[in-house]
Amino acid sequence: MNRTMTGIGALIVGAALAVSLAGCVPDETGSGATASAGGGTGHLACGLGNGKPATGEPIRVGAIATASGGVDFSSSPNSAKAFFDCVNDNGGINGRPIQYSYEDDQLDPTKTAQLAAGLAADKSVVGLVGDATFVGCDVANAAYAKADLYSITGVGVPQACFQSSNIAPVNAGPRTSALGLMQYMERQKLLGGGFYSIGLNTPGNGDWVAAGIRDYAKQAGIKMAGETLSDPAESNWLPLVGQVQASKASALIIVDPAPISASILTAAEQQDARGKIAWGCTASCYDKQFASQLSSYWQGFLVNSELQLVTATGGDSDLWNGVMDKYAAADAPRDTFSQAGFLAAKIFTDTLLQVKDPSTLDRATVSKALLGIKGYTSSLLCDPWYFGQADEHHANHATRNAKMQDGKWVEVEGCTEVVDPAMKSILDREQAEGLLKK
Repeated sequence: MNRTMTGIGALIVGAALAVSLAGCVPDETGSGATASAGGGTGHLACGLGNGKPATGEPIRVGAIATASGGVDFSSSPNSAKAFFDCVNDNGGINGRPIQYSYEDDQLDPTKTAQLAAGLAADKSVVGLVGDATFVGCDVANAAYAKADLYSITGVGVPQACFQSSNIAPVNAGPRTSALGLMQYMERQKLLGGGFYSIGLNTPGNGDWVAAGIRDYAKQAGIKMAGETLSDPAESNWLPLVGQVQASKASALIIVDPAPISASILTAAEQQDARGKIAWGCTASCYDKQFASQLSSYWQGFLVNSELQLVTATGGDSDLWNGVMDKYAAADAPRDTFSQAGFLAAKIFTDTLLQVKDPSTLDRATVSKALLGIKGYTSSLLCDPWYFGQADEHHANHATRNAKMQDGKWVEVEGCTEVVDPAMKSILDREQAEGLLKK
């Protein structure tokens, strides 16, 4: 999601307007990702890492993302493109450059269906990378499944993104992100007065996350102090703040896009509603700038990170930062979703580099290669990632947590497995098929 801010006020205005609704050569250790490749020439170690532009027949790769209509998730495909540009400057896929582009579904599932049908029908498109649709995984998957087309999705949001045969998200998703932070609060004994959840009343998204929170609370014996699912077009958050105060909750999580979350926090600060409540937000709030724009009133504000902290160094964090510095726009967000698009492109690149004859890379061979991914490691991930052949894909289910301290995010808990009562079938399959093994 493009969440660049020039101040918290800019997010509030944006919310009112918008929601009117390296491949590195495979490195198992994760070290040295930005070290010069090919004898210290200074270029980034993307693709073959040889510093020579790829000049062969292009490999066409596409994506669908929600970049307008009230939500902007374009940081995922934009970072994927930046990485592919780096790959193309470093030998491509064994000499073949990647021709990458993405389409905006404009927050309209009908548009998503049209775009997906077009990608599926175009046999020159061999795969999809860095997708980030807020509304269309179900209709897109239907088209992909008929055409043997697969997506390493950067950012999965609605439930359908994680329950599709041809779509495998790199991120953990809003439900896992919310549960991850909720369970951190539980371990810190912050839920004694009850838990309050805030989200959107969007089918297959907000209701899915809220159901997960309720199910876990029931299983763990946690009191639910309240739940509010708002219309995406809502702009007056004072009634919500009043409901939170009246609930006597001791902790809450906001599961909304960053502009809406910022508006809620501003309304709460105006009413001095923080009190003794532990306030937090899912990964939608997690980027470098969000913390810097919060006032000191929100010192200690908690957030979940679906991937490595954006301030981390070493391994693929260094490569991501190097690629963004060189190949992305100067104001491109440095957030979890940017990391996810980058990582989706890196997984795709590393996988295709293992195909000995690049001339054979068509949709059939690429699909076979993607389905065979298992045990993929990166310093950005807590656990190895896999694709695998199934009707549901949710490989990322261990997250980190951080807090706002002096305008920056500081880690309060490293990689921790998230408990979701609905994940049993996925965990059983991982164990039975050895999908997490390197």
